[in-house]
Amino acid sequence: MPAAAIRQKGVGIVEVMVSVVIGMLLVLMMFQTYLVTEGQKRTVTSGSDAQQNAAYGIFLLSQDLSMAGNVIAASATALSGCTMALPIPVTIAAGATDNDPDTITVFYGGGGSIENPVPLLANATMSASSPATFQVSGPVAFSPNDTIIAVQGANCTMSTINAAGVSVAAATGIATISHTLTATTGNNTTATYNAVSASLVNLGQPDRYAQIRYAVNTATSTLTTQSLLPTAQAAAPVVAQVVNMKALYGLDTDGDGNVDTWQTATGNWSSANLPAQPLATWQQVRVVRVALVARSTQYESTNVTPGPIGIFCTPAPCAFSMTLTADQQHYRYKVLETTVPLRNAVWNAS
Repeated sequence: MPAAAIRQKGVGIVEVMVSVVIGMLLVLMMFQTYLVTEGQKRTVTSGSDAQQNAAYGIFLLSQDLSMAGNVIAASATALSGCTMALPIPVTIAAGATDNDPDTITVFYGGGGSIENPVPLLANATMSASSPATFQVSGPVAFSPNDTIIAVQGANCTMSTINAAGVSVAAATGIATISHTLTATTGNNTTATYNAVSASLVNLGQPDRYAQIRYAVNTATSTLTTQSLLPTAQAAAPVVAQVVNMKALYGLDTDGDGNVDTWQTATGNWSSANLPAQPLATWQQVRVVRVALVARSTQYESTNVTPGPIGIFCTPAPCAFSMTLTADQQHYRYKVLETTVPLRNAVWNAS
């Protein structure tokens, strides 16, 4: 066989090395493409999760806000001076700064029959050990285990009707209600309620009324809910990766039925001062505007959100401006806002 033909057989070391280098380059290109694609997928997914978290939080808030003032709306005048602040369907406690979340407390009742206050027919003196019975003109509005509020001016006492607590005199039809005082902060357990000038308001069964507080746990970036009534419970996490919550009162200051002013929870509208305001002030509120700021779980390698984050920017200027630290700027944020009409609000009652 000729020597030239022998030299043409097989693959030399140079060709092998070139093939290996080309293969390594191809693998490297594929790996880089995978890294970019996977990073984009994680970014999109985490951004979507932030959107869903904010949407779910808004949904929960909207549900309770839409029920705010239920039952107690018809008792606005009677409850307006109550020191327990029960007649206020929505209370906003403002954060110290734009970066500090607000707190929203919602109250609603669930009476199954009559919602109007019922006048007392006899005096009743409260005592923590043995509260006096209440006498009203009939038992229609009251059932065992209902939560009731005796109110006269600034005095108000919350209690629960006993299991066999409603008895009716056959001759007169007058109902006598025995009850047990509720262990509630601010409950006046030593007041005296006078006939005719004092009233009895029925909130309904314990599982049908509530006072619920929404807050953001800044240590865990979690939206929490806390039941304050009928019994106080520990705050429970409901939505993760929520870093801020802001709220505004929508006021109708000229009485034309339309919102013309957006009011922050400051001054007379702060959670500390609002209970002392007259009913005419509460009647200005028509809606509550709420915003949640949710954060993605993906920490980006670059600065993707320089901030600040504007909240309630329509109409301009923004009501709040949330600044971000250098580390916080490596996350993506979603801001969801909603406006909830207070259809049952006590301040809309005549």
